[in-house]
Amino acid sequence: MNVSLKKMLGAAATAWLLAGPAFADKKLDDAVARADQQLQRGHPEEGVKTLQRVAEQTPSAEAYAALARFQWKTGDADGAGKSANKAVELSSSAAPAVRSEVLANVSGLTLRRGAGKEALAHAQEAVKAQETPSSLAALARAQVRTQQNVAALQTAEKAVQAGATSAVAQEAHGEALLAGGRGAEAAAAFRKASQLDPKMAEAQVGLSQALLAENKAVEAVAEARKATETDPKSGEAFAALGTAILAENSKNWNDAIAQAQQGAFVSPNSPVVQVAVGRIFEAGGNLDQAVSSYKRALEADPGYVAARVALVQTQIRKGEYDAALPEAQKLAAEAPDSGDAQLMVGRLLAQKGDFAGAVGPLDKAAKALPGSAEAQALAGLAYVQTRQPEQAVPVYKKAVELDPKNVDYRSNYGLMLAMTGKHEEAANELKKVIATPGYKDVAGYANLGYVYRTMKPARTEEAIAAYKKAMEIDPKNEQVTLGLARSLFNANRFDEAIGMYKKTIELEPKYAGEADLGIAWSYTFKKDLAQARATLAKAKGELPPGDSRVAQVAENIEKVEKGQQAEKAQAEAAQAQPEMPQGPNVNSLGGALQRGGSASRCAAARDLGRFGAPAVDHLVYALANDKDWCVREAAIQSLGQIGPAARAAVPQLQAIIRANPYECTVCERKQMEDQAHFEDLRRAARAALQRITGG
Repeated sequence: MNVSLKKMLGAAATAWLLAGPAFADKKLDDAVARADQQLQRGHPEEGVKTLQRVAEQTPSAEAYAALARFQWKTGDADGAGKSANKAVELSSSAAPAVRSEVLANVSGLTLRRGAGKEALAHAQEAVKAQETPSSLAALARAQVRTQQNVAALQTAEKAVQAGATSAVAQEAHGEALLAGGRGAEAAAAFRKASQLDPKMAEAQVGLSQALLAENKAVEAVAEARKATETDPKSGEAFAALGTAILAENSKNWNDAIAQAQQGAFVSPNSPVVQVAVGRIFEAGGNLDQAVSSYKRALEADPGYVAARVALVQTQIRKGEYDAALPEAQKLAAEAPDSGDAQLMVGRLLAQKGDFAGAVGPLDKAAKALPGSAEAQALAGLAYVQTRQPEQAVPVYKKAVELDPKNVDYRSNYGLMLAMTGKHEEAANELKKVIATPGYKDVAGYANLGYVYRTMKPARTEEAIAAYKKAMEIDPKNEQVTLGLARSLFNANRFDEAIGMYKKTIELEPKYAGEADLGIAWSYTFKKDLAQARATLAKAKGELPPGDSRVAQVAENIEKVEKGQQAEKAQAEAAQAQPEMPQGPNVNSLGGALQRGGSASRCAAARDLGRFGAPAVDHLVYALANDKDWCVREAAIQSLGQIGPAARAAVPQLQAIIRANPYECTVCERKQMEDQAHFEDLRRAARAALQRITGG
């Protein structure tokens, strides 16, 4: 026997081969020691015979468990399975501690060889016999295999509590954390397991996988390579090495598949290894070979969810979406705790535009995979599409925390903050996004435009600037043109708004209803009522029946028309009046309003109301700059008297209505007086605004 083979057979036992309690039979202890010596000398078959003689002469669960462990170390998986089954049979009459250890060992062996459900049953019996760190760890690993991730983590935490210095408990904790997408925490648990047992290959394999989940491929390769040296008979170690090599450099595909296939050679019945081989084949574009590997995994463990997920994903890669969806839905129903299955279903439904159907599976995926940024972000998208922004905020926040460099997640998170009324937070988040070096994505600027447009009060000019920047990046984005049109309308730039609404319709006809409604509003404010009515009629036919906004625009058209008729009547009446003696005029009253004393300014503000539109600028100036309560209130009342012709004052009046500059919790007398005066001002502003806008 050559040196390398001797080294292979002399490798340490893997994690499932638990260091059982000291055997009550000294004869068995001596036989185990002698068999290990024979193994080290390169005579594994003699070691097997040594333990077989003891087991046959004195049949016991301990003896057959020891034989199974030894046969596994020598690579005799079938023999190990038969001996393990015999150990289970004999364990029914063994002491609880012995039965627990034997069943935990058998559960681990079953996971390496085949069905997760069978391993789970053995582990449950082990825990039932006696709760120990080892039996709980075996149960946690079996729960991970059968995709009971929430239960697995609870069991693993219980195992650690029962034995914080137990390497197998720490390793199982790492597996449960990794299954939940918590890579960094899993890595810490695997490292602790390795410190407690430096020869535990499973801990090194798990650490490699956790490092890979954290995008640390170079470190993952080193750890997986270490695992293959610790246990050259571990197929999982070679599979992990192949996976890590491919992640480090996709050009090293040949090396990656060679390592993974070595894993399949030493552990041909391991479903975990077969899935790893399949995924590497898939990465190389060899879908048929990948499917063959996934099917071999299912032959070993028909319920292995990872293999079933992988098979459906190959259908998706082939573009067989209609065939993939029912298979994915069936899998998700059978494995409700599987975050991967739920994520796959949710992703497929989202791609079809069925967000109402996707929101349920994606919500489950986000909860089952708390460490997956993709799961969180897709759940957020589904919430947005189903008009649930409040639910979208926390999952998008989590996605950003998990993947802070993903500007798409951050952009969507900023938008969700704005949609839930957190505009300042939204603006800050989006400003960070667009400040990213080299950022040239339309979404960040468009979302920032939405934030500024929907603020109270709106920051209209900043919204216009953000939307225009988005248009520079993508001049054919209908969402951007629609947002820009609305912002231009808010800035009273009606002709520009109309042009942008029309461009929106050209880019995306399905927005014709929204755009024509905006055009109708714009013509209404321009007082081009014929065009307003014509465009509103088009919008009515394009929008859903009964849209209340149509009636609102029609009502405002009527009010503007009545206002025009009233202005015309006033003008005709004024022309019919005999010429009045020369008295105060707009300019003289405007001068008094700026330079007179308090009483004369107040009187000037009242008198200016009868001069109509020419007086508006003087009154707006006084409203914005005069500190006298009488002057400001008189100016507001005069603006209301002028009516629709005073529309230029609307922003000032709205600012007064929204503001509360004198709010205080514990008020002094002067503050209380100011509060009272300001409330009078707000009431006057509301009344004036109603007369000006007709609303």
